[in-house]
Amino acid sequence: MEQALFIAKADNLKYFGPEYSRLYFGQEFCERLLPDVSQLEQALDFAGEYGLGFTLVTPYVTEAGLEKVGSLLDALTETRPDSEVVFNDYGVLRMLRGRFPEFEPVMGRLLNRNKRGPRLMTVIEKLPETTVEYFRDTNLNVPALNEFYTGQGVKRVELDNLLQGIGFKLERWQGSLYLPYAYVSTTRFCLANGCDDPAKEMRIGIFPCQKECQKYTFYLRHPVMPVGLERKGNTIFFRNDRVQDDIEARGINRLVVEPEIPI
Repeated sequence: MEQALFIAKADNLKYFGPEYSRLYFGQEFCERLLPDVSQLEQALDFAGEYGLGFTLVTPYVTEAGLEKVGSLLDALTETRPDSEVVFNDYGVLRMLRGRFPEFEPVMGRLLNRNKRGPRLMTVIEKLPETTVEYFRDTNLNVPALNEFYTGQGVKRVELDNLLQGIGFKLERWQGSLYLPYAYVSTTRFCLANGCDDPAKEMRIGIFPCQKECQKYTFYLRHPVMPVGLERKGNTIFFRNDRVQDDIEARGINRLVVEPEIPI
């Protein structure tokens, strides 16, 4: 089983160890947190020094974000044209296929429709077996979706470690499983914006970013939630360290380890 280290900033290269053969670097959830070219080059130098495979991770984007992703891909193609690029936005996929066909496109976990809500675990034992199977299944094996992504050159998909377990087998693709942080939901309306300014207590919207998410993490607890939630910036996560025994038989051959919430 291949293991990859996933970091969102170059400072977290400190988490590297001999168990890792690949470096994931970038940002899934916010274009404002994408690394700049110099930070990308730092990560690439590190990967080159240790002989690591390299995967650039990209978020859902606006037109401005798409331009920034393009600049990173321009730099990446000069140094590591053998890289993977995780896309979580169809505009990024179109850019990859049109301008950067040398990269291996990887479908990000934001684009699959697996059921992530932790509240499911409070009722799952009361559900019929067919319903439990539904919640453990995926849309990734739908024939039309298979045909589309295969036509786009996608051979790998990224997956969260679901609390209810993974009940499907990937038929055409290889899978990567993220540990320990699984995301529940994400939005462009960043609730961390202005969180340390009492005058902005009731303000919610898309405003100039002060990167409050780099200073604060909010821990959420509620009786209907079987696990705690962690909100960082515009995204909510839960932790799940447990890995079921049969993931390789289900088409998963890579573990993507997140030593910190990847924001």
